[in-house]
Amino acid sequence: MWLPLLVRLTERFPEWGLWKNADAALAGDGDFDSTAPESDWDGIIAEFTSWASEHDLDAVAACRHVRGVLFLVAVDTRDATLFELDVNARKYFRGWTVFRPGDLKPMMEIDDRGFRRVRPGAEGVTLLTQNGLKWGGRRDADGLRRKRVVEFLESDPEGVAAAARLFGSAEDALLRAVQAVVSGRWDRSALLTVEARALLGALGDPAIVLSRLRAKRVKKRCQLLRTIFVDGRTIRGDVSGWVERVSRHGEIVAEASR
Repeated sequence: MWLPLLVRLTERFPEWGLWKNADAALAGDGDFDSTAPESDWDGIIAEFTSWASEHDLDAVAACRHVRGVLFLVAVDTRDATLFELDVNARKYFRGWTVFRPGDLKPMMEIDDRGFRRVRPGAEGVTLLTQNGLKWGGRRDADGLRRKRVVEFLESDPEGVAAAARLFGSAEDALLRAVQAVVSGRWDRSALLTVEARALLGALGDPAIVLSRLRAKRVKKRCQLLRTIFVDGRTIRGDVSGWVERVSRHGEIVAEASR
């Protein structure tokens, strides 16, 4: 179902690509996490809307409330199913912008199925910092297991090295942390260094820090984001009523006429 859309986005937008969770999302587990500059967002919305129409989905909602992130959702009101594609113009780690689309472009490759995705080692680094790491350099064992972090890291040392360079002065610390993880250990000291580098970077851009704090509130106020983050992508109650509430916030960009 998703492949034609992913291939079309790859063909039309040179800086678009999936930066994590491609295989899991294709298997029906979770959403698609992609990256593209904001200048491409309107075109991506149009492609997503066209794809939703081709698959007889009832409504498409787009949310730009969180700075640097576009949330796209297609709704099938018949069974309250949500189909989600997120598009990051920048990705944050501890309030610091760790990458923009152009930063990942050298690490992208074309999957055998025809869509652009980040290479496995780079994805492993992202998964380690985004899903396998708790605040204070602590290990998130469940996140490491669920996201198959070790598998990604072991499979592509060159991709690991490329992604580690995104962390600047903490590059060596991140590589030490990766080596520990693939060896079955946990280097908390190294990961504290990685966190410290991110926090230092965040201090250099207070506007981003403020936007991240606002994002926490927005995720509770925005009906669409609350459904994604609070309700676990589950529409509670009447689906048509949910579409109407989201529409009142100006986030419904297309509705099918059945």
